[in-house]
Amino acid sequence: MQETRKHTPATDPLSWRSSLLAGAIALVAYLVLAPTVTGDKDAAEFTLVLGAGGVAHPSGYPLYTLLGHPFVKLLHAVGATWAYAANAWSALGGALAILLLHRLSRRLLPHEGSAAGVEAWLPVLLFAFNPIWTYESTLAETGSWHVAWAAGAALLALGLLEAMAGKGAHTAGHPAWRRGALAWGLVCGAGLAHHLTALLFIAPLSFVLARAAGRRRLTSDVLLLVVAGAVAPLLSYGYVAWRAFHPGAGQWAPLGPSWAAVFDHISAAQYRGYFGAYKPSPGQAAHLARYVYPYVGVAAIALAVAIRRLPHGSKRTLLWAVAAGCVIQTGVILAYGVPDPGSYFLPVLGVGLVALGPAVAAFGWLKRNTALALVVIVAVFGALDGYWLKINADRRALYVQHEQMLRSMWSAVTIDQAFVLWHNDMVHQLLVWQVLDGEKPGLAVYNPAMLTHPWPRQQFAKKYGFDPIEGLQAPNLNDDAAGARMADQIARRINGQSPLPVIEFDGEQRTVRMLKKPAADGGS
Repeated sequence: MQETRKHTPATDPLSWRSSLLAGAIALVAYLVLAPTVTGDKDAAEFTLVLGAGGVAHPSGYPLYTLLGHPFVKLLHAVGATWAYAANAWSALGGALAILLLHRLSRRLLPHEGSAAGVEAWLPVLLFAFNPIWTYESTLAETGSWHVAWAAGAALLALGLLEAMAGKGAHTAGHPAWRRGALAWGLVCGAGLAHHLTALLFIAPLSFVLARAAGRRRLTSDVLLLVVAGAVAPLLSYGYVAWRAFHPGAGQWAPLGPSWAAVFDHISAAQYRGYFGAYKPSPGQAAHLARYVYPYVGVAAIALAVAIRRLPHGSKRTLLWAVAAGCVIQTGVILAYGVPDPGSYFLPVLGVGLVALGPAVAAFGWLKRNTALALVVIVAVFGALDGYWLKINADRRALYVQHEQMLRSMWSAVTIDQAFVLWHNDMVHQLLVWQVLDGEKPGLAVYNPAMLTHPWPRQQFAKKYGFDPIEGLQAPNLNDDAAGARMADQIARRINGQSPLPVIEFDGEQRTVRMLKKPAADGGS
């Protein structure tokens, strides 16, 4: 009689099907939730960068841009707005993240049985529609692809750990082992080419892999393969260097044509001043308290329970590395004083919550009470996700209203040639209309804060014949009030030195104001 093979969560072909289903549902949901307009924060900048093939703020995110630019161009060519096309790029990354998180969660389930993989859906249901996450997976931001990378890296690390622990484990010279080393290098390089904080998860994952490999298999040629694999995606930073010396549309203004400027950009030197304190804005602090801190706590408990309950082996080892990565990432966040740290918690939430499946499955309760568990899960998570979906839909409607307001303000600028100054990162929204849609090409659109940097200051002086910040002292990066005062002083200096009209654009006050020339009010 033929022996029937017993499938485990790692080998069951249905596990990939259910993961693909999770990713497909997420993709449809994110594409529906994604607005046809840009959002706040960096969404307008990334829309401009993806559409124009430019360079974003430090560290430049070259892999994200090089892969996303043709995707966005294609969607726009078939009728999508630039904003929706860029938002859809994040939706694709978000769907891939959900697929990989579900797969990782299922792979971590104990082999002794589970309730048909029900536990693998727990972290997905608790994460997929969290408003902090859907901000990144429905707007042009980098967070969705970063979580997809983190989930993929953890999944690959688990596979390598299981291969090294298996019977007849490959030696260093075996082709499969060499392929694994090359793959790990590629994943590490891709993470660092996308977001520098990938290092915070690469370090503990690489440590457990090196420890599992031991001296016998961690030979010099294997290490060279890891390095060679990492170099390939890291070469994408060459695009940042090329654009520094060949500037074009949609480029971060302070990136000048020098190798020092390239290094500062890639290393994000501009943001070092933020380190030293944790200072979320009041609005962000409220969102963190509602959508982040409670679920970081759930992830921490799940990791502790799963590590304790799972037997010694590859899964437990991986969860130790994941827990270490979450702790390191959280520590860095708490020392980084940006006003909007929410997106930095996403890898902690996404990858940390995968421990929820094995933590629950380890008790065996779901296996004995599958029907009741399904009812509870559908009721609790359905209500939570339904509430979150409404929040996301309301937010999408708000972005549409906000863009309509900005569009009316932009339409109010009827002068062909003038300076338009907006002290806000959303100045990129005006540049999207100007650069990508070809509107109002005669306007000189600036964020005054950018003119405090050497290269844009030099270019401005060369073009218009005067220094826009001569005699002014650059403000502290963390002092918003000082920055606003500086922006006002720059506007008045430009107005006094140039014959062109100067228009101050203020989205918060919903005003478009033309400054009076000194000669028009008695020389004041």
